[in-house]
Amino acid sequence: MKKFLCFLLIVLATTAAVAQRGRQKPKLYGENEFQNRGWYFAPGVTIMPGVTGNRFETLYGEGEFRNDTIYSGRFDPRSRIGLYLEGGRHKFVEDLILIKHFDYGIHIKMLRGKEKYAGLVSDGVQLIETTNQAKFSETSAGAFINASNILQIMDNGWLHNSLGLNFDYTFLSNRSSDGFYGAIPQQFEEPMLFQLHYKLGFGWKVDPGLYIMPMVETPILNLYPNLDGTSTLNYFSSEYRPFIFSIRVMFLDRTEGRKCVGKDTSGTKPSLWGKEMKKYNR
Repeated sequence: MKKFLCFLLIVLATTAAVAQRGRQKPKLYGENEFQNRGWYFAPGVTIMPGVTGNRFETLYGEGEFRNDTIYSGRFDPRSRIGLYLEGGRHKFVEDLILIKHFDYGIHIKMLRGKEKYAGLVSDGVQLIETTNQAKFSETSAGAFINASNILQIMDNGWLHNSLGLNFDYTFLSNRSSDGFYGAIPQQFEEPMLFQLHYKLGFGWKVDPGLYIMPMVETPILNLYPNLDGTSTLNYFSSEYRPFIFSIRVMFLDRTEGRKCVGKDTSGTKPSLWGKEMKKYNR
């Protein structure tokens, strides 16, 4: 986690330095009839690789049972693909030093994975050789907000670095397992989750008012319910890291058409659409 945060700070510092050098590039927004804000949506997928990896573990009892084996075997956590969809509002800004873009919205997130175990498990009397397989699929709804830095690397393209907060509530959970587990410890996440996350993307300006941006997101700190310095999630006997791969389609709102409004004046100045102007056939 410390290495990742140091890397992130270096990226942001380098972004600020590089952005000040090189030839002046055309603006990415604010041209023609478009504003600097608009709607966007982003479909995508999630993966959940096991952080703890394919590992061999042995657990012994406590006290007078410290020489007794509770289980001894190999855990193999794997990812499964889930679906993802988000949508919301976004806005380009100019008057902040590092922050050049804001976005917020809601999302639907599906996190899926599996874990295999092969080894010995105590049934309280003896060790039993067993092979287990467990799966989980959790679907949550939530909201998010991001503050982003933009590094324009070409006339119509830029790198997009974001720090944000996401709140998720799991409303659909499906967990299944087979085989004998005995005293093998299992741990699961609470339905409510609050995290700090990082996003990296590459933006491409297709047309004035239309942008495409592939992005990858991962949490960097769990804030609730456990603020313990971790950024991974627990399922069964392993830890998993969520990655979200999405493709944003961003639009800019159109500026309202200007209206020509006549102004009645007193004195010598005629109104733009008044009787005085009829003689000019305007």
